[in-house]
Amino acid sequence: MQRRLLNILVILLFTQFFAATPLSAQISSFRLRQADSLFQQKQYTQSMELYRTVFSQKQYTPAMLLKMAFIEEGLHQTGQALYYLNLYYKVTNDKTALDKMEELAKKYNLEGYEQTDSRRALSFYRDHRFTITIAIAALAFFLASLSFYLKRNGQRPVASTLALLVLLAMLGVHINIGDGISAGIISHAQTYAMEGPSAGASVAAVLDAGHRVEVIGKRDVWVKVLWQGETVYIKEGNVLPVAL
Repeated sequence: MQRRLLNILVILLFTQFFAATPLSAQISSFRLRQADSLFQQKQYTQSMELYRTVFSQKQYTPAMLLKMAFIEEGLHQTGQALYYLNLYYKVTNDKTALDKMEELAKKYNLEGYEQTDSRRALSFYRDHRFTITIAIAALAFFLASLSFYLKRNGQRPVASTLALLVLLAMLGVHINIGDGISAGIISHAQTYAMEGPSAGASVAAVLDAGHRVEVIGKRDVWVKVLWQGETVYIKEGNVLPVAL
């Protein structure tokens, strides 16, 4: 009798476990273990297929991203390798990934990886956008409260009201424009950068796979990016967004 109750308890525990874990996550975890096993056996192309399947389900681990970059580099898919390295760095902030990206960029004459002050500032802005939003909103609330307090006590809150209006304008720009700013990797060789969002526009440049660009907007199927200080448009399918 006790053994039967124990068996029932075990079954219930397993049932609760699998009910609490989505089926897709169970399958992805199994595929990830398979892929890691194949990777250890140096069956890289087979493991890559499984990694891509897991990644397509929006599931990943930092180690998986690094392995995908390693495999793509071995397959001479520089753009894809740099894409996964960018994602790995985004997740881990591992500085060695920056060194590797710069190494590949120098080897293949790719742009967008130089650590200039403007790039650092833009990267900081992207990485801390939510915190910046909270900070601006909190300061705006403080100024609104201060203005209300001064007015209630018979004073004219000119300075605080002006500061509040400026801050609200900044917040509006931050919310509406900042969300469209991101990094992107050119995914295909011979990618055309156009001067306008149209196939009939003049060609501004022809880019190789692997260049990193700053995405600042989108119009229909065209992505608006910064390239060498100029605004150009690239077909959406040719830019891999550095986002998870």
